[in-house]
Amino acid sequence: MRLLLGVDASPDSKSAAQMVKHLTPPPQLYVLHVVDIWSLKHAYLDSDHSDADFEAYRQEVSKRAEHVLHEIRHELSPHTQKIQLIADSGDPAESIIQTAEEVEADLIILGHRGMTAKAPFLLGGVSQKVATYAPCSVLICKESVPVFDRVLLAVDGSEASNKAVEFLAACPFKQPLQAIITTVWAPPPPSALESVPGEPASSVEQSAAKDKGENLLNDLAARFETAPYETQIDWRYGDPPSGILESAKQHNVQMIVMGARGLKGIKRFFLGSVSQKVLLHGACSVLIVR
Repeated sequence: MRLLLGVDASPDSKSAAQMVKHLTPPPQLYVLHVVDIWSLKHAYLDSDHSDADFEAYRQEVSKRAEHVLHEIRHELSPHTQKIQLIADSGDPAESIIQTAEEVEADLIILGHRGMTAKAPFLLGGVSQKVATYAPCSVLICKESVPVFDRVLLAVDGSEASNKAVEFLAACPFKQPLQAIITTVWAPPPPSALESVPGEPASSVEQSAAKDKGENLLNDLAARFETAPYETQIDWRYGDPPSGILESAKQHNVQMIVMGARGLKGIKRFFLGSVSQKVLLHGACSVLIVR
């Protein structure tokens, strides 16, 4: 696996680096640090500073970035096949995406507040942009996971969802895992329901959806019988993003794994409302598989 790790000095970035240790086989690792020149100019310097002052400050930040890269190499070298350090400057999201294309990365890992010191994880932020436009799968790490042993696989039977299943079934993690496989049935709008004499239409629809959903989940669980997973199915009814987040909280998972809907042309990739909401509001790490 070719892995691109985006780092800086933030705690979330360090949590992202720790996730590399849980992968198997050891990846070919590229570690990228991007100095955001625009932020340096506009967030840390005022008009009283000269160009020479800014250049001295930029060099200091670049040295700090180099130190971070070498610390990461020292820590992660035993857990990789090969490790390469990359220092860049410019827009962090653009640099991550471009570098992922250049090295043909299979997976990008970064912290949800990484690459910029104070930027919140909001629509348009670095992590959000990378998760939306990256050419490969993206793992956004939101917490440190010393022991990684419980994941939630969110599925809906789509092609994008099947890619998430294939990724997890390939056993990319070292430890035996408990995998909770969930699907959330969103009821159609009331105008689309047909009334059934003697029984509410919503009850009929929900019963049929539950049977279909549980069959899907049981079929997927069977794919993990030969893998080091203990599986559990969880069918839910209601709003899909809310259902996925509730399931993740109830089962106390450390990562949500789900697919992304792919688009061609100018739009490239679009997460879709479900992935978008889970990524924004989930308390644990989220892996978007492409």
